[in-house]
Amino acid sequence: AKVFQQDYEVAMSKRLYHIDATCRYGSKWNLIRFWGMKIITSGYMIAVPCYFHGIARGLALFVIGHMTCGELLATMFIVNHVIEGVSYAKKNTVEDAAAATAAADVKESEGEEKKSAETENNDTTVHPPSTMYGTTPMEQTRSDAAAKSTSGKLAYVPYNDWAAVQCQTSVNWSPGSWFWNHFSGGLSHQIEHHLFPSICHTNYCYIQDVVEKTCAEYGVPYQAEPNLFVAYKKMMAHLKFLGNEKVKSS
Repeated sequence: AKVFQQDYEVAMSKRLYHIDATCRYGSKWNLIRFWGMKIITSGYMIAVPCYFHGIARGLALFVIGHMTCGELLATMFIVNHVIEGVSYAKKNTVEDAAAATAAADVKESEGEEKKSAETENNDTTVHPPSTMYGTTPMEQTRSDAAAKSTSGKLAYVPYNDWAAVQCQTSVNWSPGSWFWNHFSGGLSHQIEHHLFPSICHTNYCYIQDVVEKTCAEYGVPYQAEPNLFVAYKKMMAHLKFLGNEKVKSS
């Protein structure tokens, strides 16, 4: 669907769902590149195989190739966000923000320093990112970081801080591996991808240890599985748990 439908829709409408794509497809040169590469790729992926192997076999090779690549891509993608231990963020509502402001007012009246509604909303009053079991891994990592700190104090990072949420809701596998980083197109370093989406993925394996150490220093979770096979096993166990979860009847 992406190759034959979505790519063309984005190029013509200059939008990807709710995202404005004018910055890319507003340029005539970029549109020329888009249509030119579509013609070239369709030629060597469909026309050339059909010419040398016949239409039926050429199309069959194309379908098999895309199904294989699609399954491999999906396998390396799903383990980054649907896996045991990963947290899920929840969008805060207007009622949550109001409750945060009220809580801040109460603390001020009690003589405590008043936090901004945004800061309060990011931590104690509103739902922090949590696992499907209802736990918040960042509570434990905060405690561990504070215990290791020489001063016994920890720099304050809200649960719903943007960067902290990227780390809590993403999982790496084969961290630091140049081969798997190249093979997966950077998907093996999903945390770094979310934190630094504008840098080339070939750099992820070189900054991975810095990101992990920084997370440990500030008490932010950094989940990394040793390899894709362990991650896949945990992903399957997580899907099994989700499939067996009882749904409350309305």
